Amino acid sequence: MRLEVLLGGLKNPQPAVRLDVVRVLGMLDETRALDALRQQYQAETEAGVRSALAWAGKRLYEAKQAGYATIDELCRYFGVDREVENTPDADEAELIQKLQDGLDVELRQMKQRAQKRQIGMAMAASLGAGMVGGSLVGMSAAVGAMSPGAGVASSNIGDRPQIGVKRTPATAPSTADISVWLRRLREGATPAMREQAAIELAQLNNPAALPHLAAVFVSDQSPKVRQAAQRFGKVLYWGAIYWEMEQDGSLEREMIRRGQALGKNIAKPGAQSAPGTLNASSSTPQGQPQTPASSSDEDVAAILRQAQQKRAARRRKRRR
Repeated sequence: MRLEVLLGGLKNPQPAVRLDVVRVLGMLDETRALDALRQQYQAETEAGVRSALAWAGKRLYEAKQAGYATIDELCRYFGVDREVENTPDADEAELIQKLQDGLDVELRQMKQRAQKRQIGMAMAASLGAGMVGGSLVGMSAAVGAMSPGAGVASSNIGDRPQIGVKRTPATAPSTADISVWLRRLREGATPAMREQAAIELAQLNNPAALPHLAAVFVSDQSPKVRQAAQRFGKVLYWGAIYWEMEQDGSLEREMIRRGQALGKNIAKPGAQSAPGTLNASSSTPQGQPQTPASSSDEDVAAILRQAQQKRAARRRKRRR
């Protein structure tokens, strides 16, 4: 549900629709709507809607003063911030990749040298046995030793685990039937029943429940029910925005922007990335092989130093 859709409802010719929209905006603490509410308040002619505009405007102003923002809450709730924080800096990831490439080359070379030593030792043993007794047993052992990988454990150089913590995958809003739970939300005999109805409506993920949750948030006599209506109404709203951001590419840009705020150079996710992950990219063009870097002690120390310096710089920036 885009904010523009909600704001468009403020201009609806029916006062009841305008009232629903104002209540929803107030329940959601959607601070981005503050200017639109101010403008509508000046033009509103219906007393009930005008009173609701004043109520919602006051809530949004206080939320804005407190630093509340829908995008921030969305990124926190769905683990976007967690993934950004745990995604390596692109430059750091490139250094680590070069180090790994160098180590992989050395492992293969070590394997080849070990195989040659095994073959040489077997040949020497067979020749010695032939000189003493003319036995062919030693030669058979040598032939067996010459088979690929004989006497050497194979090196499992596979893909390393994905670095980082995945965010929650976005889910498309539904059109599920919510009539039963709406009735329980309004008419439940106990606060617990009405509270459970709010939870179920959020799980059904149908944004059509928002006006009903907002009405309960405004009018229910139970503080716990009002709190549940707002909490799960926000979850429903965040989920709809999260899905749209995933589809139009704005989530990707937001993750890069949030990474930059932490002092990270996070590249855009690649086309082959697993769902829910943000990958750091290498500066090497696709299709061109990377030249493995030397993995000497000096190179390893230099790479680790650079990585530690970057992490320290990011920590200092967060403390400010």
